[in-house]
Amino acid sequence: MNTEAGRAAAKKRKWYEKYLPFVARSPEMQLRWLESAFKKGVLSPNEVTPYLKLFMAPDGEGNLARVRGLLYSLNGSLIEKMLGAADIYDVPDLFRCIAEPTVAQAVIAITKSPPPYEKSPELVVDKVFQAVYDCSEELLARAAAKVAGNADKPAHFQEAYERFKEIKEDEKLLSALYPKAIL
Repeated sequence: MNTEAGRAAAKKRKWYEKYLPFVARSPEMQLRWLESAFKKGVLSPNEVTPYLKLFMAPDGEGNLARVRGLLYSLNGSLIEKMLGAADIYDVPDLFRCIAEPTVAQAVIAITKSPPPYEKSPELVVDKVFQAVYDCSEELLARAAAKVAGNADKPAHFQEAYERFKEIKEDEKLLSALYPKAIL
């Protein structure tokens, strides 16, 4: 009898979830919806982008910890699809939420191009590089080497990566000269 009641409750919950707007869902339900949207392939990555933006809604550090916990259970290919569909502005936060990022995921993140209307595209790209760098300096170097060797790399990539490396070298030099300074 308990199993029948459980099935009936699950069926009732599924009916309710089917018609519930995305924003009214719990974060767990939002992630399940995104997962099913990617698996079914009914929406293009551009159509999924607004839903990812809502899922990553900036509620502070507590939200990132929650997203980090939810993403832990996902497989790598689904996370790659999420990174591919994410807006460049959401990529740094999404990348920081990945428990063990791979080179393929880092490549997807660093090859994102800023929109043409962006007033400071260097800053946006630097935030993506910084997110990958914060996970691992070696991961960024390996991903950048992979992108640099690729013929269809984004036009902005090489210049932006060289600029980011110079910034990091300057930070290391300044922290060596002024060890008590906060960068």
